[in-house]
Amino acid sequence: MNKESEYYDYDYWFEKPSLHENEDNYKEGYYAYEIFKNVLPLVEVPDDGFIVILGSHNCVSLNLLCEIYGSERCIGYDLFNPTNHDRVKIKDCSRLSIKDNIPIAFCHNDLGSFPTTPELKICGQKWAANNIVKNGVMLSRNNLNSAKFKVEQVMEKKGFKNVMFSDLREKNPLNFKNLKEREVEGHMFSIRMSL
Repeated sequence: MNKESEYYDYDYWFEKPSLHENEDNYKEGYYAYEIFKNVLPLVEVPDDGFIVILGSHNCVSLNLLCEIYGSERCIGYDLFNPTNHDRVKIKDCSRLSIKDNIPIAFCHNDLGSFPTTPELKICGQKWAANNIVKNGVMLSRNNLNSAKFKVEQVMEKKGFKNVMFSDLREKNPLNFKNLKEREVEGHMFSIRMSL
C-alpha cells in the first residue's frame, strides 16, 4: 500500500466537506469550473477526440463540459461516482496504462493534488499527454507545483507548446477576473504541436 493511498478514500473526498471549502467543494465556485467557462474558450479544442477530466469528483465541472462539447464526447475518470453520472469511468488513475488509451482533444489533470498525491498526479499527466491528438489541449499545473515536478519540460519533450495563464491574462484580463492569483500563476495550457 503506497503512502498516497490514504487519500484514495471516499470519506476524505465526499464526507468531509470542511477539508475542501477552499475549493468550493468542487461546485460552480471551483477554479476548474471558472476556467472551463471563461478561459478554455481562448484556445481552440479540436473537433476530434474526447474531452476528459481526470478527477471528476461530483461532476459539476464535467456537466459544464458536457453542455459545451456534448456529453457523448466527455469522459470523467475518478475512484468514485457518487452522482451516478453516466459519463464517469470508475478507475484508479494510478493504474492508467496503454490499455486505457483513447484519443483526447482536451484534458484537465485534476487528480488529487501535488502536496498529497504527487505520484497519482504525475501518472495522470503522462498518460493524458501520450493520448492527446494533434492540436489538442491539456490544462494542468506548471512548474510552480509543490512537488517541484518539471511539468513544463515533460510536456515540451512530448511535443507540446506551453501557454502560461499569466501570459494569456495579459491579452484577455476579463476572462481571468474570477480566478485567484495562485490559480493564474500555477496553471497552463499545453497544446500538442507534434506527435
